[in-house]
Amino acid sequence: MREEAVSFLTPPRPQEHHIVKVESRIGQRSASKQDYPGVTHAKRVLGMAIPTEPIGSIARQRAEEELVRTKEELERRSQELAHSLAMMRATLESTTDGILVTDGDGRVVDFNDKFAAMWQLTPEIIAARDHRQLLEITRRNIKDPQPFLAKIDEIYATLPPESCDMLHLADGRVFERFSRIQIVNEQIVGRVWSFRDISEHKRTEEALRDMDRRKNDFLALLGHELRNPLAPIRNALQILRHSGGNLETVQSLTDMMERRLTQMVRLVDDLLDVSRISRGKLEIRKERVDLLSVVRNAVETSRPLCESMTHELTVSLPPEPLYLNGDAIRLAEVLGNLLNNACKFTHRGGRIRLTVEREGDQAVIRVRDSGIGISADQLHSIFDLFMQVDTSLERSVSGLGIGLSLTRTLVELHDGTVEVHSAGVGQGSEFVVRLPILAAVPKAPPVPTVSEPTNMLARRILVVDDDRDSAMSLAALLARAGHETHTASDGVEAVETAARLRPDLILLDIGLPRLNGYRAAQKIREEAWGESMILVALTGWGQQEDFKKSKEAGFNAHWVKPVDPAALKTLVAELVGG
Repeated sequence: MREEAVSFLTPPRPQEHHIVKVESRIGQRSASKQDYPGVTHAKRVLGMAIPTEPIGSIARQRAEEELVRTKEELERRSQELAHSLAMMRATLESTTDGILVTDGDGRVVDFNDKFAAMWQLTPEIIAARDHRQLLEITRRNIKDPQPFLAKIDEIYATLPPESCDMLHLADGRVFERFSRIQIVNEQIVGRVWSFRDISEHKRTEEALRDMDRRKNDFLALLGHELRNPLAPIRNALQILRHSGGNLETVQSLTDMMERRLTQMVRLVDDLLDVSRISRGKLEIRKERVDLLSVVRNAVETSRPLCESMTHELTVSLPPEPLYLNGDAIRLAEVLGNLLNNACKFTHRGGRIRLTVEREGDQAVIRVRDSGIGISADQLHSIFDLFMQVDTSLERSVSGLGIGLSLTRTLVELHDGTVEVHSAGVGQGSEFVVRLPILAAVPKAPPVPTVSEPTNMLARRILVVDDDRDSAMSLAALLARAGHETHTASDGVEAVETAARLRPDLILLDIGLPRLNGYRAAQKIREEAWGESMILVALTGWGQQEDFKKSKEAGFNAHWVKPVDPAALKTLVAELVGG
Protein backbone atom coordinates (compact mmCIF):
# COMPACT_ATOMS: atom_id res chain seq x y z
CA MET A 1 0.00 0.00 0.00
CA ARG A 2 1.06 3.56 -0.64
CA GLU A 3 2.18 5.35 2.40
CA GLU A 4 1.27 9.04 2.92
CA ALA A 5 2.87 11.45 5.32
CA VAL A 6 0.23 13.43 7.21
CA SER A 7 0.61 16.21 9.76
CA PHE A 8 -2.12 16.60 12.31
CA LEU A 9 -2.76 17.80 15.87
CA THR A 10 -2.56 15.05 18.46
CA PRO A 11 -5.25 14.97 21.12
CA PRO A 12 -4.49 17.42 23.93
CA ARG A 13 -2.36 16.28 26.83
CA PRO A 14 -2.18 18.22 30.06
CA GLN A 15 -0.64 21.72 29.45
CA GLU A 16 0.63 20.86 25.92
CA HIS A 17 -0.17 19.97 22.30
CA HIS A 18 2.02 17.94 19.93
CA ILE A 19 2.03 17.99 16.18
CA VAL A 20 3.07 14.50 15.09
CA LYS A 21 4.08 13.42 11.60
CA VAL A 22 3.23 9.76 11.05
CA GLU A 23 2.83 7.30 8.25
CA SER A 24 -0.77 6.33 7.80
CA ARG A 25 -1.39 2.69 7.01
CA ILE A 26 -4.75 1.43 5.90
CA GLY A 27 -6.36 -1.60 7.43
CA GLN A 28 -4.80 -1.53 10.87
CA ARG A 29 -7.03 -2.00 13.86
CA SER A 30 -8.94 0.86 15.37
CA ALA A 31 -7.84 2.30 18.67
CA SER A 32 -10.15 2.20 21.60
CA LYS A 33 -11.26 5.21 23.71
CA GLN A 34 -8.90 3.95 26.39
CA ASP A 35 -5.96 4.03 23.94
CA TYR A 36 -6.78 7.60 22.83
CA PRO A 37 -8.92 9.63 25.20
CA GLY A 38 -11.05 12.34 23.66
CA VAL A 39 -11.14 10.76 20.18
CA THR A 40 -14.31 8.97 19.13
CA HIS A 41 -13.08 7.22 15.97
CA ALA A 42 -9.36 6.40 15.64
CA LYS A 43 -6.89 3.93 14.06
CA ARG A 44 -3.60 2.58 15.38
CA VAL A 45 -0.72 3.76 13.22
CA LEU A 46 2.84 2.94 14.18
CA GLY A 47 1.67 2.18 17.71
CA MET A 48 -0.37 5.50 17.98
CA ALA A 49 -4.07 6.12 17.75
CA ILE A 50 -5.10 8.68 15.08
CA PRO A 51 -8.56 10.02 14.11
CA THR A 52 -10.29 8.15 11.35
CA GLU A 53 -12.28 11.26 10.10
CA PRO A 54 -10.86 12.97 7.01
CA ILE A 55 -8.57 15.97 7.53
CA GLY A 56 -10.90 18.18 5.37
CA SER A 57 -13.69 17.64 7.85
CA ILE A 58 -11.57 19.10 10.66
CA ALA A 59 -10.68 22.16 8.57
CA ARG A 60 -14.32 22.66 7.68
CA GLN A 61 -15.28 22.51 11.35
CA ARG A 62 -12.63 25.03 12.19
CA ALA A 63 -13.76 27.28 9.37
CA GLU A 64 -17.35 27.10 10.60
CA GLU A 65 -16.24 27.93 14.12
CA GLU A 66 -14.23 30.87 12.79
CA LEU A 67 -17.26 32.00 10.78
CA VAL A 68 -19.40 31.92 13.90
CA ARG A 69 -16.83 33.92 15.80
CA THR A 70 -16.55 36.40 12.95
CA LYS A 71 -20.34 36.76 12.78
CA GLU A 72 -20.54 37.37 16.52
CA GLU A 73 -17.77 39.96 16.28
CA LEU A 74 -19.57 41.71 13.41
CA GLU A 75 -22.80 41.76 15.37
CA ARG A 76 -21.00 43.20 18.40
CA ARG A 77 -19.32 45.89 16.33
CA SER A 78 -22.57 46.65 14.55
CA GLN A 79 -24.27 47.19 17.89
CA GLU A 80 -21.41 49.43 19.02
CA LEU A 81 -21.68 51.42 15.80
CA ALA A 82 -25.45 51.76 16.18
CA HIS A 83 -24.98 52.96 19.76
CA SER A 84 -22.30 55.41 18.68
CA LEU A 85 -24.55 56.79 15.92
CA ALA A 86 -27.45 57.09 18.37
CA MET A 87 -25.22 59.02 20.78
CA MET A 88 -24.08 61.28 17.96
CA ARG A 89 -27.68 61.97 16.97
CA ALA A 90 -28.66 62.61 20.60
CA THR A 91 -25.72 65.01 20.94
CA LEU A 92 -26.71 66.75 17.72
CA GLU A 93 -30.29 67.20 18.95
CA SER A 94 -29.36 68.24 22.49
CA THR A 95 -27.37 71.31 21.42
CA THR A 96 -29.11 74.69 21.58
CA ASP A 97 -27.66 75.65 18.19
CA GLY A 98 -29.06 74.77 14.81
CA ILE A 99 -26.62 72.36 13.11
CA LEU A 100 -26.29 71.75 9.36
CA VAL A 101 -23.81 69.27 7.81
CA THR A 102 -22.91 69.55 4.10
CA ASP A 103 -20.54 67.61 1.87
CA GLY A 104 -17.65 69.03 -0.11
CA ASP A 105 -19.99 70.24 -2.87
CA GLY A 106 -22.40 71.95 -0.48
CA ARG A 107 -25.08 69.26 -0.62
CA VAL A 108 -27.08 68.59 2.55
CA VAL A 109 -25.91 65.59 4.55
CA ASP A 110 -27.84 66.13 7.76
CA PHE A 111 -29.30 68.75 10.12
CA ASN A 112 -30.91 68.73 13.57
CA ASP A 113 -34.41 69.66 14.66
CA LYS A 114 -33.21 73.01 16.07
CA PHE A 115 -31.99 74.02 12.63
CA ALA A 116 -35.35 73.11 11.12
CA ALA A 117 -37.20 75.11 13.80
CA MET A 118 -34.95 78.17 13.46
CA TRP A 119 -35.47 78.36 9.72
CA GLN A 120 -39.14 77.29 9.97
CA LEU A 121 -38.74 74.38 7.54
CA THR A 122 -41.86 72.54 6.41
CA PRO A 123 -42.14 68.73 6.84
CA GLU A 124 -41.75 68.34 3.07
CA ILE A 125 -38.47 70.27 3.04
CA ILE A 126 -37.24 68.30 6.05
CA ALA A 127 -38.04 64.99 4.36
CA ALA A 128 -36.50 65.97 1.01
CA ARG A 129 -33.30 67.44 2.46
CA ASP A 130 -32.58 69.00 -0.90
CA HIS A 131 -29.83 71.62 -0.73
CA ARG A 132 -31.39 73.77 -3.47
CA GLN A 133 -34.72 73.99 -1.65
CA LEU A 134 -32.95 74.64 1.63
CA LEU A 135 -30.86 77.44 0.15
CA GLU A 136 -33.98 79.05 -1.32
CA ILE A 137 -35.80 78.91 2.02
CA THR A 138 -32.89 80.51 3.90
CA ARG A 139 -32.41 83.13 1.17
CA ARG A 140 -36.04 84.24 1.49
CA ASN A 141 -35.66 84.62 5.26
CA ILE A 142 -32.57 86.84 5.04
CA LYS A 143 -33.06 90.62 5.17
CA ASP A 144 -30.36 91.24 2.54
CA PRO A 145 -29.88 87.97 0.60
CA GLN A 146 -27.14 89.07 -1.82
CA PRO A 147 -24.30 89.32 0.75
CA PHE A 148 -25.61 86.09 2.31
CA LEU A 149 -25.29 84.13 -0.96
CA ALA A 150 -21.96 85.77 -1.82
CA LYS A 151 -20.54 84.69 1.52
CA ILE A 152 -21.54 81.06 0.93
CA ASP A 153 -19.90 81.09 -2.51
CA GLU A 154 -16.74 82.61 -1.03
CA ILE A 155 -16.53 79.97 1.70
CA TYR A 156 -16.82 77.03 -0.71
CA ALA A 157 -14.39 78.67 -3.14
CA THR A 158 -11.64 79.48 -0.62
CA LEU A 159 -12.27 76.63 1.88
CA PRO A 160 -11.27 78.52 5.05
CA PRO A 161 -10.83 76.27 8.10
CA GLU A 162 -13.39 78.38 9.98
CA SER A 163 -15.86 81.15 9.26
CA CYS A 164 -18.09 83.35 11.41
CA ASP A 165 -20.58 86.07 10.51
CA MET A 166 -23.95 87.59 11.47
CA LEU A 167 -27.20 86.99 9.66
CA HIS A 168 -29.94 89.60 9.94
CA LEU A 169 -33.32 88.07 9.17
CA ALA A 170 -36.29 89.85 7.65
CA ASP A 171 -38.38 89.26 10.78
CA GLY A 172 -35.88 91.10 12.99
CA ARG A 173 -34.04 88.08 14.39
CA VAL A 174 -30.24 87.93 14.36
CA PHE A 175 -28.31 84.66 13.92
CA GLU A 176 -24.63 84.06 14.51
CA ARG A 177 -23.35 81.64 11.82
CA PHE A 178 -20.19 79.62 12.40
CA SER A 179 -18.72 76.92 10.17
CA ARG A 180 -15.75 74.55 10.26
CA ILE A 181 -14.42 72.08 7.66
CA GLN A 182 -14.59 68.32 8.21
CA ILE A 183 -11.40 66.36 7.53
CA VAL A 184 -11.21 62.54 7.26
CA ASN A 185 -7.90 60.82 6.40
CA GLU A 186 -6.40 64.22 5.62
CA GLN A 187 -9.12 64.86 3.04
CA ILE A 188 -11.78 67.63 3.24
CA VAL A 189 -15.11 65.78 3.12
CA GLY A 190 -17.53 68.57 4.07
CA ARG A 191 -18.41 71.39 6.45
CA VAL A 192 -20.38 71.70 9.69
CA TRP A 193 -22.47 74.87 10.12
CA SER A 194 -23.89 76.08 13.44
CA PHE A 195 -26.55 78.78 13.79
CA ARG A 196 -27.22 80.53 17.10
CA ASP A 197 -30.14 82.90 17.72
CA ILE A 198 -28.59 85.95 19.44
CA SER A 199 -31.60 88.25 18.98
CA GLU A 200 -32.20 88.70 22.71
CA HIS A 201 -28.51 89.27 23.32
CA LYS A 202 -28.45 91.95 20.62
CA ARG A 203 -31.54 93.64 22.08
CA THR A 204 -29.92 93.66 25.52
CA GLU A 205 -26.69 94.97 24.04
CA GLU A 206 -28.56 97.75 22.26
CA ALA A 207 -30.49 98.61 25.44
CA LEU A 208 -27.23 98.85 27.39
CA ARG A 209 -25.72 101.07 24.73
CA ASP A 210 -28.81 103.26 24.84
CA MET A 211 -28.65 103.42 28.64
CA ASP A 212 -24.96 104.30 28.49
CA ARG A 213 -25.69 107.04 25.98
CA ARG A 214 -28.47 108.38 28.18
CA LYS A 215 -26.17 108.24 31.22
CA ASN A 216 -23.57 110.34 29.41
CA ASP A 217 -26.26 112.77 28.27
CA PHE A 218 -27.52 112.91 31.84
CA LEU A 219 -24.10 113.71 33.29
CA ALA A 220 -23.64 116.51 30.77
CA LEU A 221 -27.14 117.78 31.52
CA LEU A 222 -26.53 117.55 35.27
CA GLY A 223 -23.59 119.91 34.95
CA HIS A 224 -25.79 122.27 32.93
CA GLU A 225 -28.68 122.14 35.40
CA LEU A 226 -26.43 122.71 38.43
CA ARG A 227 -24.58 125.61 36.83
CA ASN A 228 -27.81 127.32 35.78
CA PRO A 229 -28.97 128.25 39.32
CA LEU A 230 -25.39 128.91 40.46
CA ALA A 231 -24.85 131.62 37.84
CA PRO A 232 -27.59 134.02 39.07
CA ILE A 233 -26.62 133.34 42.70
CA ARG A 234 -23.07 134.38 41.93
CA ASN A 235 -24.31 137.46 40.06
CA ALA A 236 -26.60 138.39 42.94
CA LEU A 237 -23.73 138.21 45.43
CA GLN A 238 -21.71 140.58 43.29
CA ILE A 239 -24.64 142.99 43.07
CA LEU A 240 -25.19 142.84 46.83
CA ARG A 241 -21.61 143.93 47.41
CA HIS A 242 -22.33 147.16 45.51
CA SER A 243 -26.02 147.64 46.36
CA GLY A 244 -25.32 150.26 49.01
CA GLY A 245 -27.89 148.66 51.32
CA ASN A 246 -30.88 149.27 49.04
CA LEU A 247 -33.58 147.22 50.78
CA GLU A 248 -35.67 146.68 47.65
CA THR A 249 -32.64 145.37 45.74
CA VAL A 250 -31.56 143.17 48.62
CA GLN A 251 -35.07 141.71 49.00
CA SER A 252 -35.38 141.00 45.27
CA LEU A 253 -31.99 139.34 45.07
CA THR A 254 -32.43 137.24 48.19
CA ASP A 255 -35.82 136.02 46.93
CA MET A 256 -34.21 135.01 43.65
CA MET A 257 -31.33 133.27 45.44
CA GLU A 258 -33.77 131.33 47.59
CA ARG A 259 -35.69 130.18 44.51
CA ARG A 260 -32.49 129.03 42.83
CA LEU A 261 -31.31 127.29 45.98
CA THR A 262 -34.65 125.46 46.21
CA GLN A 263 -34.19 124.38 42.60
CA MET A 264 -30.74 122.95 43.37
CA VAL A 265 -31.99 121.17 46.48
CA ARG A 266 -34.75 119.55 44.45
CA LEU A 267 -32.21 118.36 41.86
CA VAL A 268 -30.10 116.78 44.59
CA ASP A 269 -33.17 115.21 46.21
CA ASP A 270 -34.17 113.68 42.87
CA LEU A 271 -30.67 112.26 42.44
CA LEU A 272 -30.83 110.72 45.92
CA ASP A 273 -34.20 109.18 45.09
CA VAL A 274 -32.71 107.67 41.91
CA SER A 275 -29.92 106.18 44.03
CA ARG A 276 -32.47 104.68 46.42
CA ILE A 277 -34.53 103.28 43.53
CA SER A 278 -31.48 101.63 41.93
CA ARG A 279 -30.65 99.92 45.24
CA GLY A 280 -34.26 99.09 46.12
CA LYS A 281 -34.08 101.39 49.15
CA LEU A 282 -36.82 103.90 48.30
CA GLU A 283 -39.33 103.76 51.13
CA ILE A 284 -42.78 105.22 51.62
CA ARG A 285 -44.63 105.72 54.90
CA LYS A 286 -48.22 104.68 54.32
CA GLU A 287 -51.15 105.93 56.35
CA ARG A 288 -54.77 106.79 55.73
CA VAL A 289 -54.76 109.97 53.64
CA ASP A 290 -57.38 112.09 51.88
CA LEU A 291 -56.42 112.16 48.20
CA LEU A 292 -58.33 115.39 47.52
CA SER A 293 -56.34 117.18 50.20
CA VAL A 294 -53.11 115.93 48.59
CA VAL A 295 -54.32 117.13 45.19
CA ARG A 296 -55.17 120.61 46.50
CA ASN A 297 -51.74 120.97 48.11
CA ALA A 298 -50.00 119.85 44.91
CA VAL A 299 -52.04 122.31 42.84
CA GLU A 300 -51.15 125.21 45.15
CA THR A 301 -47.48 124.25 44.97
CA SER A 302 -47.52 124.20 41.16
CA ARG A 303 -49.76 127.23 40.70
CA PRO A 304 -46.93 129.84 40.71
CA LEU A 305 -45.19 128.07 37.81
CA CYS A 306 -48.50 127.76 35.98
CA GLU A 307 -49.31 131.44 36.44
CA SER A 308 -45.81 132.55 35.43
CA MET A 309 -46.42 130.88 32.06
CA THR A 310 -50.00 132.26 31.82
CA HIS A 311 -51.53 128.80 31.53
CA GLU A 312 -55.20 128.18 32.15
CA LEU A 313 -55.42 125.55 34.91
CA THR A 314 -58.74 123.77 35.46
CA VAL A 315 -59.23 121.43 38.42
CA SER A 316 -62.23 119.09 38.74
CA LEU A 317 -62.68 117.13 41.99
CA PRO A 318 -65.48 114.82 43.19
CA PRO A 319 -67.75 116.08 46.00
CA GLU A 320 -66.91 113.21 48.35
CA PRO A 321 -63.43 112.59 49.81
CA LEU A 322 -61.36 109.66 48.54
CA TYR A 323 -59.19 107.91 51.10
CA LEU A 324 -56.04 105.98 50.24
CA ASN A 325 -53.47 103.99 52.13
CA GLY A 326 -50.50 106.03 51.06
CA ASP A 327 -47.69 108.48 51.73
CA ALA A 328 -49.11 112.00 51.44
CA ILE A 329 -45.71 113.58 50.73
CA ARG A 330 -44.83 111.09 47.98
CA LEU A 331 -48.30 111.32 46.40
CA ALA A 332 -47.96 115.11 46.32
CA GLU A 333 -44.60 114.59 44.62
CA VAL A 334 -46.28 112.45 41.94
CA LEU A 335 -48.92 115.07 41.22
CA GLY A 336 -46.37 117.88 41.38
CA ASN A 337 -44.20 116.15 38.78
CA LEU A 338 -47.13 115.68 36.42
CA LEU A 339 -48.38 119.25 36.83
CA ASN A 340 -44.91 120.78 36.50
CA ASN A 341 -44.24 118.73 33.35
CA ALA A 342 -47.55 119.88 31.90
CA CYS A 343 -46.55 123.49 32.58
CA LYS A 344 -43.01 123.16 31.21
CA PHE A 345 -43.94 121.28 28.03
CA THR A 346 -46.84 123.54 27.11
CA HIS A 347 -46.26 126.81 25.26
CA ARG A 348 -47.27 129.99 27.08
CA GLY A 349 -50.99 130.55 27.36
CA GLY A 350 -51.76 126.84 27.13
CA ARG A 351 -54.48 124.81 28.83
CA ILE A 352 -53.98 122.27 31.61
CA ARG A 353 -56.77 120.21 33.13
CA LEU A 354 -56.58 118.08 36.27
CA THR A 355 -59.49 115.75 37.06
CA VAL A 356 -60.02 113.24 39.86
CA GLU A 357 -62.76 110.62 39.63
CA ARG A 358 -63.77 107.42 41.33
CA GLU A 359 -64.06 104.36 39.08
CA GLY A 360 -65.09 101.30 41.07
CA ASP A 361 -62.48 100.69 43.75
CA GLN A 362 -59.94 103.02 42.14
CA ALA A 363 -59.21 106.72 42.20
CA VAL A 364 -58.33 107.93 38.69
CA ILE A 365 -56.26 111.10 38.28
CA ARG A 366 -55.90 112.64 34.81
CA VAL A 367 -53.53 115.46 33.92
CA ARG A 368 -54.07 116.70 30.36
CA ASP A 369 -52.29 119.54 28.58
CA SER A 370 -52.31 121.25 25.19
CA GLY A 371 -48.53 121.09 24.96
CA ILE A 372 -45.90 119.76 22.58
CA GLY A 373 -47.14 116.16 22.74
CA ILE A 374 -45.12 112.97 22.47
CA SER A 375 -44.16 111.10 19.32
CA ALA A 376 -45.29 107.48 18.96
CA ASP A 377 -41.73 106.13 19.13
CA GLN A 378 -41.16 107.84 22.51
CA LEU A 379 -44.37 106.80 24.23
CA HIS A 380 -43.04 103.38 25.26
CA SER A 381 -39.91 104.86 26.89
CA ILE A 382 -41.26 108.07 28.39
CA PHE A 383 -41.01 106.65 31.94
CA ASP A 384 -37.44 105.40 31.50
CA LEU A 385 -34.71 106.91 33.64
CA PHE A 386 -32.95 109.95 32.10
CA MET A 387 -35.45 110.02 29.25
CA GLN A 388 -35.70 113.44 27.57
CA VAL A 389 -38.52 114.27 25.16
CA ASP A 390 -36.59 117.22 23.76
CA THR A 391 -32.80 116.78 23.66
CA SER A 392 -32.00 119.71 21.36
CA LEU A 393 -29.87 122.66 22.47
CA GLU A 394 -32.85 124.91 21.76
CA ARG A 395 -35.05 123.15 24.31
CA SER A 396 -36.86 125.66 26.50
CA VAL A 397 -37.30 123.57 29.66
CA SER A 398 -34.94 122.24 32.31
CA GLY A 399 -34.82 118.87 33.99
CA LEU A 400 -32.73 115.71 34.29
CA GLY A 401 -35.19 113.16 32.90
CA ILE A 402 -35.77 111.77 36.39
CA GLY A 403 -39.26 112.99 37.29
CA LEU A 404 -41.42 110.59 35.31
CA SER A 405 -39.32 107.57 36.20
CA LEU A 406 -39.62 108.53 39.86
CA THR A 407 -43.35 109.10 39.38
CA ARG A 408 -43.88 105.58 38.02
CA THR A 409 -41.89 104.04 40.88
CA LEU A 410 -43.85 105.97 43.52
CA VAL A 411 -47.19 105.05 41.94
CA GLU A 412 -46.23 101.37 41.79
CA LEU A 413 -45.18 101.49 45.46
CA HIS A 414 -48.79 102.55 46.13
CA ASP A 415 -50.03 99.49 44.16
CA GLY A 416 -51.17 101.77 41.34
CA THR A 417 -50.45 102.32 37.66
CA VAL A 418 -49.55 105.28 35.49
CA GLU A 419 -49.88 105.53 31.71
CA VAL A 420 -49.52 108.20 29.05
CA HIS A 421 -51.51 109.00 25.93
CA SER A 422 -50.70 111.38 23.10
CA ALA A 423 -51.93 111.72 19.54
CA GLY A 424 -48.47 112.84 18.48
CA VAL A 425 -46.18 115.86 18.31
CA GLY A 426 -48.10 119.10 18.87
CA GLN A 427 -51.23 117.26 20.02
CA GLY A 428 -50.78 117.51 23.78
CA SER A 429 -50.49 114.70 26.32
CA GLU A 430 -52.53 113.00 29.02
CA PHE A 431 -51.15 111.14 32.03
CA VAL A 432 -53.49 108.82 33.89
CA VAL A 433 -52.78 107.57 37.42
CA ARG A 434 -54.89 104.83 39.01
CA LEU A 435 -54.69 104.19 42.74
CA PRO A 436 -56.63 101.74 44.94
CA ILE A 437 -58.94 103.44 47.43
CA LEU A 438 -59.92 102.28 50.90
CA ALA A 439 -63.34 100.69 51.27
CA ALA A 440 -64.19 102.22 54.64
CA VAL A 441 -64.23 105.97 55.16
CA PRO A 442 -62.44 106.81 58.41
CA LYS A 443 -63.42 109.41 60.90
CA ALA A 444 -61.78 112.72 60.30
CA PRO A 445 -58.62 112.93 62.41
CA PRO A 446 -58.25 115.90 64.71
CA VAL A 447 -56.34 118.76 63.13
CA PRO A 448 -53.21 119.45 65.15
CA THR A 449 -52.50 123.05 66.01
CA VAL A 450 -48.93 124.16 65.75
CA SER A 451 -47.89 127.53 67.01
CA GLU A 452 -44.48 128.91 66.26
CA PRO A 453 -42.51 129.38 69.46
CA THR A 454 -42.20 132.94 70.70
CA ASN A 455 -39.73 134.44 73.11
CA MET A 456 -37.29 131.59 72.42
CA LEU A 457 -34.78 131.09 75.20
CA ALA A 458 -31.17 131.69 74.28
CA ARG A 459 -29.19 128.45 74.17
CA ARG A 460 -25.52 127.57 73.95
CA ILE A 461 -25.02 125.78 70.65
CA LEU A 462 -21.88 124.15 69.26
CA VAL A 463 -21.71 123.81 65.45
CA VAL A 464 -19.20 121.22 64.22
CA ASP A 465 -18.32 121.04 60.50
CA ASP A 466 -15.04 120.66 58.61
CA ASP A 467 -16.47 123.04 56.01
CA ARG A 468 -15.69 126.30 57.78
CA ASP A 469 -18.02 128.35 55.59
CA SER A 470 -20.88 126.03 56.45
CA ALA A 471 -20.07 126.11 60.18
CA MET A 472 -19.65 129.91 60.34
CA SER A 473 -22.79 130.69 58.33
CA LEU A 474 -24.96 128.35 60.42
CA ALA A 475 -23.50 129.73 63.65
CA ALA A 476 -24.21 133.27 62.44
CA LEU A 477 -27.78 132.33 61.56
CA LEU A 478 -28.37 130.87 65.03
CA ALA A 479 -26.69 133.88 66.67
CA ARG A 480 -29.15 136.19 64.91
CA ALA A 481 -31.91 134.19 66.62
CA GLY A 482 -30.36 135.07 69.98
CA HIS A 483 -28.31 131.95 70.71
CA GLU A 484 -24.72 131.75 71.96
CA THR A 485 -22.82 129.88 69.25
CA HIS A 486 -19.39 128.26 68.96
CA THR A 487 -17.73 126.25 66.17
CA ALA A 488 -15.33 123.34 65.82
CA SER A 489 -13.84 121.81 62.66
CA ASP A 490 -13.07 118.17 63.55
CA GLY A 491 -14.25 115.39 65.83
CA VAL A 492 -11.47 115.66 68.43
CA GLU A 493 -11.97 119.42 68.74
CA ALA A 494 -15.72 118.84 69.04
CA VAL A 495 -15.28 116.53 72.08
CA GLU A 496 -12.79 118.90 73.73
CA THR A 497 -14.97 121.98 73.14
CA ALA A 498 -18.06 120.18 74.40
CA ALA A 499 -16.20 119.17 77.58
CA ARG A 500 -15.17 122.78 78.16
CA LEU A 501 -18.36 124.64 77.22
CA ARG A 502 -21.06 122.03 78.09
CA PRO A 503 -23.43 123.30 75.32
CA ASP A 504 -27.19 122.68 75.36
CA LEU A 505 -27.12 121.52 71.72
CA ILE A 506 -24.43 120.20 69.39
CA LEU A 507 -25.02 120.23 65.62
CA LEU A 508 -22.48 117.64 64.51
CA ASP A 509 -21.37 116.78 60.98
CA ILE A 510 -20.61 113.08 60.28
CA GLY A 511 -17.72 113.14 57.80
CA LEU A 512 -15.16 114.82 60.05
CA PRO A 513 -11.34 114.53 60.08
CA ARG A 514 -9.42 112.95 62.98
CA LEU A 515 -12.62 111.54 64.52
CA ASN A 516 -15.89 111.02 62.60
CA GLY A 517 -19.21 112.28 63.92
CA TYR A 518 -20.41 108.86 65.08
CA ARG A 519 -17.31 108.27 67.25
CA ALA A 520 -17.40 111.84 68.55
CA ALA A 521 -21.02 111.37 69.64
CA GLN A 522 -20.18 108.08 71.35
CA LYS A 523 -17.29 109.68 73.27
CA ILE A 524 -19.53 112.54 74.44
CA ARG A 525 -22.17 110.06 75.59
CA GLU A 526 -19.54 108.17 77.60
CA GLU A 527 -19.01 111.24 79.79
CA ALA A 528 -21.37 112.03 82.67
CA TRP A 529 -21.79 115.60 81.46
CA GLY A 530 -22.74 114.36 77.99
CA GLU A 531 -25.43 111.83 78.89
CA SER A 532 -28.33 114.30 78.60
CA MET A 533 -26.81 116.66 76.05
CA ILE A 534 -28.82 117.16 72.84
CA LEU A 535 -26.86 115.82 69.85
CA VAL A 536 -28.07 116.32 66.28
CA ALA A 537 -26.39 114.85 63.22
CA LEU A 538 -26.37 117.59 60.56
CA THR A 539 -24.97 115.99 57.42
CA GLY A 540 -25.28 115.45 53.71
CA TRP A 541 -25.71 111.70 54.29
CA GLY A 542 -29.44 111.00 54.11
CA GLN A 543 -29.94 107.30 53.39
CA GLN A 544 -32.01 105.10 55.66
CA GLU A 545 -28.94 103.35 57.04
CA ASP A 546 -27.44 106.76 57.90
CA PHE A 547 -30.42 107.52 60.15
CA LYS A 548 -29.98 104.11 61.78
CA LYS A 549 -26.26 104.65 62.42
CA SER A 550 -26.96 108.05 63.97
CA LYS A 551 -29.48 106.58 66.36
CA GLU A 552 -27.08 103.79 67.34
CA ALA A 553 -24.31 106.34 67.99
CA GLY A 554 -26.50 108.23 70.44
CA PHE A 555 -27.83 111.16 68.40
CA ASN A 556 -31.21 112.63 69.31
CA ALA A 557 -32.01 113.51 65.68
CA HIS A 558 -30.62 113.31 62.15
CA TRP A 559 -31.05 116.31 59.84
CA VAL A 560 -30.02 116.34 56.19
CA LYS A 561 -28.34 119.43 54.74
CA PRO A 562 -29.41 121.98 53.81
CA VAL A 563 -31.93 122.73 56.58
CA ASP A 564 -34.50 125.44 55.92
CA PRO A 565 -33.82 128.37 58.34
CA ALA A 566 -37.45 128.54 59.49
CA ALA A 567 -37.53 124.78 60.06
CA LEU A 568 -34.20 125.03 61.90
CA LYS A 569 -35.64 127.61 64.28
CA THR A 570 -38.61 125.37 65.07
CA LEU A 571 -36.51 122.23 65.43
CA VAL A 572 -34.09 123.88 67.84
CA ALA A 573 -36.99 125.10 69.95
CA GLU A 574 -38.55 121.62 70.04
CA LEU A 575 -35.29 119.86 70.93
CA VAL A 576 -34.04 122.13 73.67
CA GLY A 577 -37.46 123.09 75.00
CA GLY A 578 -37.24 126.76 74.09
